[in-house]
Amino acid sequence: MRQIRRRGFTLIELLVVITIIAILVAILLPAVQQAREAARQNACRNNLKQIGLALHNYHTSNSIFPPGSINFLSLGGNAPTGFRTTDPSEARVQNGLGLHGTSWFVHLLPYMDQEPLYKVWNFDVNVQNNGVLGNGPNVALNAFTPAQTDLPALYCPTRRSDMDTRKYSFVQRVDPNFTKGGNDYAGCAGSGEIVPQSDLVNRPIYNLTATQLANLGVVGPLSTFSPIPHQNVLGIFYPNSNTQFRDISDGTSNVIAVMEVERLNDQLQIQRQSSDGWAWGGAATLFTSRNGINKKLHFDASGSEHSGGIVFALLADGSVRSMTENLDYVIYTNLATKSFGGPVPKY
Repeated sequence: MRQIRRRGFTLIELLVVITIIAILVAILLPAVQQAREAARQNACRNNLKQIGLALHNYHTSNSIFPPGSINFLSLGGNAPTGFRTTDPSEARVQNGLGLHGTSWFVHLLPYMDQEPLYKVWNFDVNVQNNGVLGNGPNVALNAFTPAQTDLPALYCPTRRSDMDTRKYSFVQRVDPNFTKGGNDYAGCAGSGEIVPQSDLVNRPIYNLTATQLANLGVVGPLSTFSPIPHQNVLGIFYPNSNTQFRDISDGTSNVIAVMEVERLNDQLQIQRQSSDGWAWGGAATLFTSRNGINKKLHFDASGSEHSGGIVFALLADGSVRSMTENLDYVIYTNLATKSFGGPVPKY
């Protein structure tokens, strides 16, 4: 009786099949990753568009843009030759009654589908203690702090979807115990210096008086160490700002309002440790163009984790533009200032 021999795969044939599958995966994987990154970039653009729409609606309702931050306390005094700054302790001091330290994001909450969160914000209490102090006999029962709330529209999906305290362990927060409430976007303060180099730990923000500004003399747009709010290096947002559309004389399509910002996490270098928190007025929610894009030099700069060095910026007219880390520095500086008058060619 004849036996029928069944022929199976040889080892060589099996290896060939595995090799072909591996090659196909290697070809398809980058395409899948590119598609995912394209989707994340689109979501990031939409986040900025939502912020832009909220800013425009706020201006329509109040005839002004929200202040870059609200600060009552100051350091340095009002002497004509001095340099007044905000008091960085205002947002986080334990006795927070009657204080502020809030950012411009807080004022946008009703315009970003966050009306319930806005309604529980107590504007008589500073950022860190909001929701804890000033609530009468229910203080012990109310440990909720509005500032520790994750808002998905304020995170770039390429970078993260929450505060990610494990990855960003050396980032400064208004309260070191906060695990929520981060942000990847910030308002443009201009092209000058916003935080004095002499105090990168506490990070007060320049808040010069009119006389102090006058004593600075003539400042050009490329004077990167000239304190904001000197007019020639001034952007839309700064402490206690009151910018209106009419103040943007360089044209709303030529001025950056909001941009993606770097989140640096260096263990040793304090200038490379970002501040984080959408409710925190100051270095966490303001940036300047003086250090360029994606340079990883200082916490006050713009940047992203998108492929190709792309960073998205919301212009004052509500449009969103992509920029790269290779953008000409002069063009970038002119885009950051609202009324210097510098030309902005195609970029």
